Amino acid sequence: MSRRYATYAPVPSGKGSGSSGLEEPITDVGGYDDLLDALERRGVDIDVSRAGLVELDAVLDALPRGLERAVGMYFGDVVIRCLPGSRWKVVREGRPCVEVAGGASADVIAVAESRLAGGPHTLIEVLDHLDELAGRNA
Repeated sequence: MSRRYATYAPVPSGKGSGSSGLEEPITDVGGYDDLLDALERRGVDIDVSRAGLVELDAVLDALPRGLERAVGMYFGDVVIRCLPGSRWKVVREGRPCVEVAGGASADVIAVAESRLAGGPHTLIEVLDHLDELAGRNA
């Protein structure tokens, strides 16, 4: 369990609108303590927000390798917080996705792997693209 973010489950209740009886979607799944530790060692402190994602994008190339999963989980938590109606979804084991309103989804680990491999899009550009697909502006 992540030591900084651990809001893993919504409060069960019979009043929820979904068939599962849950009131709120799962948020702040964590899984990025290694990323936050690496950033702290460089004097960078980010929160789980659009501004934090911009700051992460600016320093990402200077971070040690091996943080793909941590970057992806952080990215996913930012998506969930910034885009109303977004939710976590696991399509296949070990490959968490976020789904935005309208049904578009992104494999957060693949997004991070692409960005860390020098891919053409920054994390904030992917967030903005998901926002467009959801029909809003972040």
